[in-house]
Amino acid sequence: MPRKRAKHSVRQTQRESLGHDLPPGPKRVRDDMPRKAAVLFRPPPPRPKADEPPRPAEAPLQIRPGEKLRDFNERVEQAFSSDLNRTMRAELRSESNQKKRQRRRELLKAKKRAADPAAARAAEEAADFERASQARSLRDVAQAPPTITARPKERLKRKAPALVEAQAQRPKPSAARQRILDEERQRVIAQYRSMKGRS
Repeated sequence: MPRKRAKHSVRQTQRESLGHDLPPGPKRVRDDMPRKAAVLFRPPPPRPKADEPPRPAEAPLQIRPGEKLRDFNERVEQAFSSDLNRTMRAELRSESNQKKRQRRRELLKAKKRAADPAAARAAEEAADFERASQARSLRDVAQAPPTITARPKERLKRKAPALVEAQAQRPKPSAARQRILDEERQRVIAQYRSMKGRS
């Protein structure tokens, strides 16, 4: 297994070969910024356009020897100001476009309502009772009775003629009873719509 550092005897001979009482040489300037932070502040390489001549490579943003941190921050802000402005403009543009699309939708709905009020009312009533998604949890509040969509099993199909006969024997309700049922149905629908409008 290789050693991480040379043996003491090897280091000693290297030190002696360099000599003693040498004049001080240029020291390596160490940045105050950590390496990972310098990587984050390094700008991405520019993408050259087809008709644009290639630009010379820019030096990565690093703090210069003797430079104050405040001055370095100003340089970083100047370097990234165009990117920040472009991003903010794009965000504002997308928000305004979304608001414009919403306004257009509302105007179209208003035009449809004005053109055919009966059809618009029928569409609103259909939207009140449109099928909700089938995903349910225990905490969901029921807003309407469930609809049974499962097909009957074979053993129930054998009993089906008896059920049809039983329904055929049931007498039709009288006109007064039918009127009461219709009024009750309209009252429940109005109550449901008012409850839906509050939420």
